Amino acid sequence: MNRRKLLIGATASSFAGIYPTISLAEQASTYFSLAWRGLDVGYSKINLEKRGKTLVANVDVELSVKIFSFDAFSYKLKNQETWESETLIKIRSETLVGKKKEFAKGKRTTKGFKIEGSKFSGIIKGNPATTSYFSPDFLKRKIWISTQDGDPLSVSASRIGPDNAKSAKGDVPAILWKVTGDLELDLLYSKEGKWLGSRFYAGGSQAEFILNSSNGNMHSLWKS
Repeated sequence: MNRRKLLIGATASSFAGIYPTISLAEQASTYFSLAWRGLDVGYSKINLEKRGKTLVANVDVELSVKIFSFDAFSYKLKNQETWESETLIKIRSETLVGKKKEFAKGKRTTKGFKIEGSKFSGIIKGNPATTSYFSPDFLKRKIWISTQDGDPLSVSASRIGPDNAKSAKGDVPAILWKVTGDLELDLLYSKEGKWLGSRFYAGGSQAEFILNSSNGNMHSLWKS
């Protein structure tokens, strides 16, 4: 080894001792557009990032319905959830429905999940899911926390069977689940657990989440 190579190697070794080892985060994301009465009225973006055992989900939803240039309905949600080993540790969300502000914030305690929201404040027992829907394992849980206002929703899910989810590139094979109870909607997942879309009724018409793009598998990342 010549002197120049030796110096380079020594310098690299020195830097390695100065800077701590960085664990690269794993990520997965999904982007939906929302169709209602033949109109594109908004979007939903979800990004999951995992470092070690901690997974952080960031959710952004924005909807806007205009009638003759008049703002008939608007909705903006920003939500962050922290999970560890498939257990909700923290949640913090803010929502603007028209001009009305809603919120949900909470954390896990020894007594259960303590939530403070614009509709509900108190302790939720067990291991609740949320209305972020990014894993089909949520379907096994009987309580979902509303990310809009903190309300614990009592739900049940039934597997309907093979269906198709709409995407920007055409129909995608999916498995349809129907959610009933305090919340009623259809959810569509792939055989691998990817969230592919949802359907629900608003204003007397069906609204549908249409898959625009996805990166990775949010369900697999959440479970790993």
